[in-house]
Amino acid sequence: MQINNVIYIVLLIHLFQYDTLARKYLKYDLQDFENQLDNIRKRFETFDLENNEIDRNGRADTNRWNQLNDNEIQNMPPIDDYSNEKTARHWLQWYSRISQRYYQIDTVLEWNYETNITEENEQAISKQSLISSPFDRLSLPIAKRFNEHMKYSRDEDLRVSFGRLSKNLISPNDEDVKQASKLSSDLSRVYSTTKVCELNNDEICYNLSPYLERLMQVEKDYDRLLWGWQGWHDGCGNNIRPLYLPYIDILDKNTKENGYKDLAEYWISDYEMGNDTVFESIIDQILQDIMPLYEQIHGFVRGRLCEIYPNRFDCNGPIPAHILGNMWAQQWHERLDDFMPHPDTPLANITRILEEKKYTIKHMYRISENFFTSINLYSMTSKFWSLSMFTKPPDRDVDCQPSASDMGYHNDYRVKICTIVDEDYLYTIHHEMGHVEYYMSYAKQPFLYRDGANSGFHEAIGDTIGMYAISPAHLIKLDFIDEETITRHYEMNFLMRMALQKVVFLPYAYVMDKYRFALFRHQINHDEELNAKWWEFRIRYGGIMPPVERNNRVNFDPGAKYHISTNTPYARYFIAHILQFQFYRGMCRLQGQTKRLHMCDIYGNKYVGERFKEMLAMGNSKPWSKVLETLTADTKLESQAVLDFFQPLHQWLKMENLARGYPVGWM
Repeated sequence: MQINNVIYIVLLIHLFQYDTLARKYLKYDLQDFENQLDNIRKRFETFDLENNEIDRNGRADTNRWNQLNDNEIQNMPPIDDYSNEKTARHWLQWYSRISQRYYQIDTVLEWNYETNITEENEQAISKQSLISSPFDRLSLPIAKRFNEHMKYSRDEDLRVSFGRLSKNLISPNDEDVKQASKLSSDLSRVYSTTKVCELNNDEICYNLSPYLERLMQVEKDYDRLLWGWQGWHDGCGNNIRPLYLPYIDILDKNTKENGYKDLAEYWISDYEMGNDTVFESIIDQILQDIMPLYEQIHGFVRGRLCEIYPNRFDCNGPIPAHILGNMWAQQWHERLDDFMPHPDTPLANITRILEEKKYTIKHMYRISENFFTSINLYSMTSKFWSLSMFTKPPDRDVDCQPSASDMGYHNDYRVKICTIVDEDYLYTIHHEMGHVEYYMSYAKQPFLYRDGANSGFHEAIGDTIGMYAISPAHLIKLDFIDEETITRHYEMNFLMRMALQKVVFLPYAYVMDKYRFALFRHQINHDEELNAKWWEFRIRYGGIMPPVERNNRVNFDPGAKYHISTNTPYARYFIAHILQFQFYRGMCRLQGQTKRLHMCDIYGNKYVGERFKEMLAMGNSKPWSKVLETLTADTKLESQAVLDFFQPLHQWLKMENLARGYPVGWM
């Protein structure tokens, strides 16, 4: 604390010298002087928070943080005039300090629960939500009153900060907070602990990860795949149903109490892409742009599957969801061997190469780190290596959904991945560490700006790096393949592999929130349509159907997906799958490559890396369109980058489907 005081005194001395010179030369401005003093106080307060309230070893004293917040809440700055910018700035600094501590507490408690699913850790989250709710109830009405004036301010920080704060939600009812927290934990527990047992032996049971996920990827037997699909969707989805409906009822009530029409409007407001109508029209148009390519992929894949599984389904209709190499049929690249344009030129088996080179899980993370540092991004911190969860622990239940966490203090960034040595996890590692790079890049921003430019940016950053990581050009640099291996046939196979991962995901991502928006708007009858409407949308927009007849009063197949159980908005992933191609194209252009984009690799290009870092460092301090423009020169979300990337494959598919007599479409 003594060092802090010295710094503060030195800064004040410099400011006094500035004041003296300003008076001498008649350029003295009282408001400017006060603004400078405010900035010094803000920096001093942030310095104090970061260095004196947190254990440097990473141990979180949540009780201490809550006590600090209790004390500070009692000393809210006085507000005499909501139009006064100095008053607004002081209040915002006070609010940010408290919010940052609550963020840190919430992040720690969520990490504790997801890496050790126990009743004690669940109760800690519920208890904390009740502790922080009074602050939300106190601060939101004040933020909205400030926003009535600050939205006209010339100070962009005040205008943006209060505009965003005024969109937050509060719950006026502690019982609702308690019930919502309990239901959220119950939903998470069901998803994380559901097991599927063998038909003839209920003592042999499997979790989703790794067994069931791996089964859906490698198994080819139609009936065994059906066992895995139905077992998971019945076991998880059916048990999610009675919890999910009352949960969203509470959330719906809460959003309406805060002035929104429904939860859909609240979710959409986060993207800063216009009102409901504008946002949905943008997403609709992008899907419409992509559909001709998707329909050709769907037609080719269905034609091949009909040859592999004759007389199992209508070869002119939708594809059964369980035979596409993924539990949710959201990505199909695990069955690439069955859909390869040129089977005589198979892609490098990255999983086998990793095994032959005796790569460990740690090696895979080091490969990823090396990519980032080669373009002048950041090395992972010591706490990343010591505190992350890299494998599934054998002694407790955990949430294996891959994720990255910014713990909010002392360079503590973590990932949670139940890693195994294979190609998919190599991609996932790059993706999640991409999140960490984003966290580190915007760490110097004020707390309220430490986030992605919009919800899609964070996911797009990780996916962009993942695309480079598995590109043929990068595999050559990793010494995984020889340059002579890359032929036109190899490139076409690679484009198909990427399309089965990226393009086919878009209709699925579209339906995830299309369905929930309809549910939130009370356009779906819970008794008669809850499951049927899900499959109606999946058939209409993606040509995917349930493999067995479903019971509309019992089944809840969307609930078998993690992001439904956690109530995570999913349009962010749709947006991310468009943005990542814009990022990718933009960075390839920066190094002079405008053709054969699938053969682009930015590894080692520090100039491109610096431009990338410049965008990342902005966090959400500017409108997302301006952030996008700094790297790509684009100012809007658009589909052309996707279509440009896959143009050679699209042309090949149209000719091949015609030559093989494969029908295109399913309605």
